[in-house]
Amino acid sequence: TINSYILRQTLGPLFAAIGIALLVLLTERMLRLLDLVLDTGGGLTVLLQMLAFLVPHYMALALPVAFFLGVLLAFSRLHHSRELDALGSAGISLSRLMVPVIILGIGLSVLSAANFAVGQPYTRYIYRALVHNVSEAAANVYLKERTFMEVKGVTFMAERIWRNSQEFARVFIYEENDKGQAIATTAERGSLHVAPKGEQSTLQLRDGVRLESPIEKPAKVMTESDTAVGQAGALQFGQLQVPIDLVGQQGFRPRGEDERELTLFELWRYRNAPPQGVTTDQMLSDFHDRLVRSLSVLFLPFLAVSFALGPRRARQAYGIAMGLLILVAYNQALSIGKSLASIDRVSPFVGQWLPFVILALGSAWLYYRSAFMVPRGGFSRFSPVSLLEEAVQLLRASLRMNRRRPSE
Repeated sequence: TINSYILRQTLGPLFAAIGIALLVLLTERMLRLLDLVLDTGGGLTVLLQMLAFLVPHYMALALPVAFFLGVLLAFSRLHHSRELDALGSAGISLSRLMVPVIILGIGLSVLSAANFAVGQPYTRYIYRALVHNVSEAAANVYLKERTFMEVKGVTFMAERIWRNSQEFARVFIYEENDKGQAIATTAERGSLHVAPKGEQSTLQLRDGVRLESPIEKPAKVMTESDTAVGQAGALQFGQLQVPIDLVGQQGFRPRGEDERELTLFELWRYRNAPPQGVTTDQMLSDFHDRLVRSLSVLFLPFLAVSFALGPRRARQAYGIAMGLLILVAYNQALSIGKSLASIDRVSPFVGQWLPFVILALGSAWLYYRSAFMVPRGGFSRFSPVSLLEEAVQLLRASLRMNRRRPSE
């Protein structure tokens, strides 16, 4: 009963924090993708697919913070409502109450490790492939009526464009081939047939004229072959298929050119034979970064409980603010350590594992003081929440003094 009660108190804020964080982060990215996606044939469906493949990336950012807030808010509520005192008087210690939270932390740490090891690399690659496909198709999407557009040496213009059906009216196409001929084609109607990746798309033209004429060159560069093919001609057609590259035909690159697209096992396996443009130090720094961030989730409950069990007179917002400040500083320390390790300025054990050890030992020490030590005055009464509250009160007092001085 107690385990389920503690979990209910923790999971509510945890899921709420994850939902809010994902909503904010995905909304920010969605606004950047709207211009690229909305005018394409995929429309809203493609946009939702791209956002779905971004969820594992943002989940790695949101999960530790959400777990920390869930535990902090749950135990802070139990502490301020004196439920912890009631449970303690019944012989249930704080360590016993931490059991379901620790089990939840182990599960979330395993989930985070799986996300870092396999989920993020594959979804990152799929997201980049979708962006590539949309960008390749944009040549056809961004055609404007009565505007000339050149794609790979072919000039195209249509007076009327129906984007949903990919049909055109009063089409003009001009190109120059390798034989020294200029080819101009006009048609009353046309429709684009998009080929699968690896094949060339075609433009189906109806009721038009095709003109071929030699390209005029200076006499000193004319050759016999130019004279031989330099025949002008005209063709009136009812239907004509013209190969065209208005839609990109090149497939996306293979996965693995970026170390962030490699799984955790591939990072270690290919650390001495990295992809082109990637160094061994970058592979190792990314490998250690994923391990450190996965293991960090295990120690967040101990840090959160130590902030939740501050003085009852202290405001709950102070504990949340100071805890989030520590998490932000820890994340920045890991990012800086990874950057330095990737250029071989420091060892990963110094730049990445040292901040982790400091967080783990600091969280364990703060929890030990909260759970097993009785304050007896002096330094033993030290509390990070009360320290922050005293700092805020001193700042307010100094501001009041500064406001009174001009009037005096």
